Amino acid sequence: MATAKQEEGVDLQTPRGADHAVDESDDADGDFVNLQKTLSQKRRAAKESSDGRLQRVFPFPFLPNIRPLTSSDSASCVALENAAFPHPDHRASPEKFEYRLATCPELSLGIFCTVIPAQAKGWDIETLATARPVETDRPDKAVSVLLAHIVSTRCHGDTVSDRDMDYPKDWRTRGGRAAEVGHQESGRTVALHSLAVSPKLQGCGLGKMIMKSYLQQMSNSGLADSVALICQDYLVSYYERFGFKHIGESKAQFGGGGWHDMIFELSSQT
Repeated sequence: MATAKQEEGVDLQTPRGADHAVDESDDADGDFVNLQKTLSQKRRAAKESSDGRLQRVFPFPFLPNIRPLTSSDSASCVALENAAFPHPDHRASPEKFEYRLATCPELSLGIFCTVIPAQAKGWDIETLATARPVETDRPDKAVSVLLAHIVSTRCHGDTVSDRDMDYPKDWRTRGGRAAEVGHQESGRTVALHSLAVSPKLQGCGLGKMIMKSYLQQMSNSGLADSVALICQDYLVSYYERFGFKHIGESKAQFGGGGWHDMIFELSSQT
């Protein structure tokens, strides 16, 4: 951008005294304002794009409800992960979901929306068939539909291992006795096993919404010092956006291996 002095024919290659000094502060301020406008426009465009997609997906107002999961949500979690995870070996079994949601539901979170069947004729999503009634005997038969979830346990190590990914097969009859695999009640690391968003809603900001809510929930709870997860290499940069640090290749061989360790220190969450 040309300055006023340049327009007056000052040769910028020759030494100038104070009388010929070029004041570029106005240009710097202008550049800053233009940058802020550009960033604001991009954020607004991204929000409008997400909102537009939500409006196209839902034939009714989208009013999300974020709450911890319970054992009764396990069937919806299975349906959601089956739809969201393209690799079958990377999915948790129904039994594993039941174990995790029964053992440590406080380490889970879900985004739901209320759907009234009469207002949603012809509309479908992967978890609609497993949705549970909002209230028993409600006249409009409204159901609570799971759209995104996070499911975790706690572990002793700093990173997630194959033992953490496993679960005790006799968990229903253990009577609360500690096991060598699965959830460790005294562990101070949250092992985040599953972040799943309905494919129909990916790109609408639900992943960001639930992850930020979850990290804040874990920070406020005092249950752990950090959150750890394993992910494939193409997702490393995605988790780094939330503040996770890439530790390197993981030793975990769950689902065929090829994982990377990511850690989020809860002390960094404000």
